[in-house]
Amino acid sequence: MAQNTTEGNVSGTTPPPGPRMVPPNPQLIEAFNWFNVAVVTAIMLAMGCTLKLRELIRVLKQPSQIDRRFFVGVAIGFLCQFIVLPLVGFGLAHALQYSSMTAMGALVVSCCPGGTTSNILTFWNRGDVALSVTMTTLSTVLAMGMMPLNLWLYSRSWTHDVAVVPYKEIVTTLAMILIPVAVGMLIKFWFEKLAKVIVLIGSVIGLLGITTTFVLSVIINPSMFKASWNVWVGALLLPVIGGVLGYGISCAPFLQLSHSRRRAIALETGVQHVTLAVAIIQLTFAEKKQFLSELLVFPMLYAPFLIVLGLAVTGIFRLWLVATGQNKNPETGGDKFAENQESTGNPEKNGVANIVAMEIDDEVHKNRS
Repeated sequence: MAQNTTEGNVSGTTPPPGPRMVPPNPQLIEAFNWFNVAVVTAIMLAMGCTLKLRELIRVLKQPSQIDRRFFVGVAIGFLCQFIVLPLVGFGLAHALQYSSMTAMGALVVSCCPGGTTSNILTFWNRGDVALSVTMTTLSTVLAMGMMPLNLWLYSRSWTHDVAVVPYKEIVTTLAMILIPVAVGMLIKFWFEKLAKVIVLIGSVIGLLGITTTFVLSVIINPSMFKASWNVWVGALLLPVIGGVLGYGISCAPFLQLSHSRRRAIALETGVQHVTLAVAIIQLTFAEKKQFLSELLVFPMLYAPFLIVLGLAVTGIFRLWLVATGQNKNPETGGDKFAENQESTGNPEKNGVANIVAMEIDDEVHKNRS
């Protein structure tokens, strides 16, 4: 039976009764994290190879060419990431009557910025990669202020401890995003044929890496199977609700966002930075190790669910493209409506002029936003 959220406050010193979760092996966790670093670097290098450096130079010289709807997409991503999702996590924790430790784990995940997995999923689902990379980068920067604010605002139900934001990990994440993307753009600029090969290899590494991450997360955290049913339900619902809300909000007619941008926003909102969530929990509750395993159970369940759902969505989308015949014309990517909109004279009709870079390569990605 689920424990009421008012019992067993995290600020206390006595863990609640019930089955104990075995803490993950620290050495395996460290090796797992290094593996993720290698996979993320390869993925972001490949994503950089889909973006045109000359477009960045062009829009910097002529800012008037920047499509205003690109900024709308970024703003909607911010709204979903830091306003909507923390509220969803807070609501789920109360609705499913989590213990205070589990609730804090769920809240930390919901307050984190978007994860880099969203970028490769956006690429596979023919979303706006430029928008996805921009949202991931900006959400990571803004997380330095928004995470402490949201955690302070919503955690009062369960603890009075002040969350410790791992700024070092945030800066490392930024470096893992920006450096490979910048290198990829330079490769695209100087060696276009090589860039195509890197995109292909990076996509394969992404698929293998995500699948391996799922397997390793289960091996490293076998105790997560001891979690109660309500934790499983919440870990499944959080990415689903996040993605659905992100897509639904971006579908508002007055926003005039194309389908590719809606998909990018949905995936960015549905994919949280789990590694960062684990770091926050370990730093904030370092002196309360008796609670650590319960605090980590939600993030450890969320991660494999996230991978399974992401691959399932990608598979369904690809099958839909085949069924509708759009896989033979990657230029549309399911965006015929968007192309009709853009043919009426808006700034996107000659390609995506994005602030961070970045028109998606019409030969590699061939997806007009």
